[in-house]
Amino acid sequence: MATEVVIPMLGVTVEKGKILEWLKKEGDPVEKGESIFVVEADKVTTEVEAPASGILARILLEAGREVPVLTVVGIITAPGEVLPDDYRADTPGEPSQLAAAPAAETAPPVSTPAPAPAEPKGPLRAVPAARKQAREAGIALESLRGTGPDGVICLADVERALAAAPAGPKASPLARKAAEALSVPLGQVTGTGVRGRIVRSDVGTAARAASAPGLGKTISMGAMRQTIARRMAESAFTAPHIYFFADVGMDALLDYRRRIQTDFEARFAIRLSVNDLLIKAVALNILDFPLLNASMKNAEIHICPEVNIGLAVALDDGLIVPAVAGADTAGLADIARQRADLVDRARRGRLTMDEIERGTFTISSMAQYDITHFTAILNPPQSGILSVGSVRDELYLDAGTVKSRKIVTLGLSVDHRIVDGKVAADFLQNLKRRLENPLFTFTRV
Repeated sequence: MATEVVIPMLGVTVEKGKILEWLKKEGDPVEKGESIFVVEADKVTTEVEAPASGILARILLEAGREVPVLTVVGIITAPGEVLPDDYRADTPGEPSQLAAAPAAETAPPVSTPAPAPAEPKGPLRAVPAARKQAREAGIALESLRGTGPDGVICLADVERALAAAPAGPKASPLARKAAEALSVPLGQVTGTGVRGRIVRSDVGTAARAASAPGLGKTISMGAMRQTIARRMAESAFTAPHIYFFADVGMDALLDYRRRIQTDFEARFAIRLSVNDLLIKAVALNILDFPLLNASMKNAEIHICPEVNIGLAVALDDGLIVPAVAGADTAGLADIARQRADLVDRARRGRLTMDEIERGTFTISSMAQYDITHFTAILNPPQSGILSVGSVRDELYLDAGTVKSRKIVTLGLSVDHRIVDGKVAADFLQNLKRRLENPLFTFTRV
């Protein structure tokens, strides 16, 4: 029986998604759970898995179109099954009416490609050098005819395809997607890839140069910046903010991390960061103050059943907040692994919508800058966000003797509809005690 492939629900606030790339082509076998296409929505790019095993019999929507979620974009059939009439193209080369949902933007006209060369039977084979150069140049190996023994694709086959490419800016598919998302004309990008081909990092470099402030300059807002602007305006004008600050002594915490770091890294093969300790301490603190793990829905306060701590990650074109899942029950090693993985994939644009939207409380740190403290805007619909400044040295008197200690200023922003001033103050004071007494806080976790 035929199985429909759809644009999935990507989050409660997401209405549309754009297919960036099909990872399989028509006629390819697929396994249930195997990634078959890449979709983009708001700030994230995610791979969509096959809902069933079989043959990808029909692609109803090509890459580059943005359509509403749940639009049917492909059909999977059982091996040998005939594609039902309802799923056939209305005319040769045209998508079925099933995929004719209104698009948010019109796909640019594309010329009909020349028929692909006949492929050799069996799995696609290519020498490593050919695979590497094809990947860097953005050339699909499936489009090449191998001239090596038994149809193996050689480096010369890739170079011939490069030489035959049409004139104009040559860019990899990822670079073209990045240029579209950041509104960067490819003609203004200098390529550093093979034979001057534009790769994704070149687009990022051009985007940073274009977005640099300058007198009399007009800066276009990319998709991510527009999403950030919309969400922050919603937060600032919907939730009444109230702010609290406290200085926290960091000597004990830094000493605790220093003493366990070597054994921790040897045992778990992951480096423990101050942020990991902070995530765990905040998660444990939330158990005593559940209103900091809540959101407002209509006239009701909903306290989230899970404690998922978001960590703000700065990107070239904005800010994204993936969340560590179950931070209250996870061990420090699990938190460290989740945090490292989420930050890495955030910078590569490979997060899922769930990893962003599951957050129940956010930490925003500027500890890497010489910023002592700052006020943070709530990440809607959350009721609290913690800002973390840089660690600094401070002199103090101890029994008449001048000593030095390390201090960090923590700021707490809360939604005053949900959290009263006393609750917020108690939360921050209790967190201060946890961080200044790490043996008590982390001994059993």
